[in-house]
Formats: sequence, structure tokens, C-alpha cells
Amino acid sequence: MKIIRVTFVLIMIFVLAGCANLKAVRDYAGESAKLSAYTELTTRFRDTYKREQPYLFGEADQLAQENDRRRKAAYEDLMKIHQRVSLYMQALATLAGENAFDLSKEIDSLSGVIKAYPDFGIDSKHVDAVAGIAKVIAKWITSDYQERAVRDMVREGNEPLQKTLQGMEALVRCYKKTNENERKTVLGFFEVEIPFTDSPKEKLLNVLARAHVEAKTVEYKNVELKYGEAEKGIRSIADGHKKLLESIDRLSSEEVKTIISNFAKDIKTIRENLQKIRG
Repeated sequence: MKIIRVTFVLIMIFVLAGCANLKAVRDYAGESAKLSAYTELTTRFRDTYKREQPYLFGEADQLAQENDRRRKAAYEDLMKIHQRVSLYMQALATLAGENAFDLSKEIDSLSGVIKAYPDFGIDSKHVDAVAGIAKVIAKWITSDYQERAVRDMVREGNEPLQKTLQGMEALVRCYKKTNENERKTVLGFFEVEIPFTDSPKEKLLNVLARAHVEAKTVEYKNVELKYGEAEKGIRSIADGHKKLLESIDRLSSEEVKTIISNFAKDIKTIRENLQKIRG
């Protein structure tokens, strides 16, 4: 009986150690899946014309309408890029033993392909990478919750994930540039027009215009902060997964667990910072 008890204790130690070894992976993947700044900024990118239209006239308005059509045509595909990354991370967390995600409703998002949008920074290699992520998810979503499955998924998923994240970074830079152009258009309009309202008869209009400029200035400043945080979040996800791959055979190492846990904490902090930023 004593031998049986000792054996049972040893087995439990190994089981608990195995669970603890994957906690850092679960936390990292879970926090990565929750980072949704990209979707918010993609929607803002789509709605650029709606915000700048009142300040556009003539040829500038016609050009803006064409850009608006292109952005709206690309919107669904641009959102799918984030959805694939998020679903990949949910699958990785599930394989690592996390049961918080129910992926059954998300599987349908794997169907279909996206197109390339060179003007926005998404080329054929990014399209192929997104398709690659779908193949990895489809293969591993029904795997047993074992450390071996986690190792194999990370090995197979790293290359398409890294390329997809590079595409997301390129898009955020595109969003940032578009936002800067919008800022110049809107604030430039008031810079020209406000001097014409500087008279007693136009006092109310002048006050309202200046208040609007102040509000828009704050809005653009806050959005600029969001772009910075989103870029940091994408890089943290990429670096964390790269570190997982480099250390895939040493997940029980305290050093590796600490490093991966720190990536999870950084991504969580970025997500919380984004929630605090208005606009």
C-alpha cells in the first residue's frame, strides 16, 4: 500500500507539474486572442469618409469617395486577418488546457479566402499566410490537450502567423497614415475658415468652431496613441510566439515560463491601456 501511495503521489506531482508548465502558454495565447484593437482601428479606417466628408469639396470629395469604396470593399477581408489570428490563439490556448473558449461558433470563419490589397500593405504573401493559419487551425482544433500537440502546433503555425502579423503591422501603418491625412483635411479646413468668423456677428459660430477643433484635436491625438499601442501589441504577440518556438522543448524551464508569462502580462497591459484611451 505504501508503494502504491508513493506512486500515486509521484503521478500527481507529474500531472500538476505538466499543467503548471502550460499555464504560461495558456495565459499568453489567451491574452493574445483578446487583443482586439486591430478590429476597432480597421472599422475606423473603413469609416474615414463619413468623418471627413463635411470638409471636402469638388475633386477632393470625388477622390475621397473612390477611396471610400475601396476601403469598404476590403473591410471584410481585413477583419478576417484579425479573426484568423485570434482563432489561432484560442486554439493554442485550448490545446494548452484552457477551456474558457468555445470555438464551435468561430469555425465558419475559416471558410473563404481573402484578396490582396497592395495599396493597404497586404500582398500575396500575406494572403497565403492567412490561408496557412486556417489550415493549421483546421488540423489542430480537434487535437488532444497535450503538450506534444502544443509543440507541434507552434512549430507548424509560427511561419504563417509571423507573416500574418507582419501584414497586420503594415495595415496599422496604413491606418495611421490615413488618419494623419484625415486630421490635416479636417483641422486644415477650420484653420482656413475660422478667421472669417472672427467678428461680433459671427461670435457664436466662432466659439462653436473652436470648440469643435479642440474636440477633434483630442480625438486624433487619442487615436494616434491607439495606433502605437496596437503596434506594440502585435509585436508582443509575434515575439512571444517566436520565443515559444525557440523554447518549445523547454516549456518546463522556469526561465521560459517566466518569459512567456511576461509576454502575457505585457499584452494584457496593452489591452487595458487601449480600453482607457478615448476616441
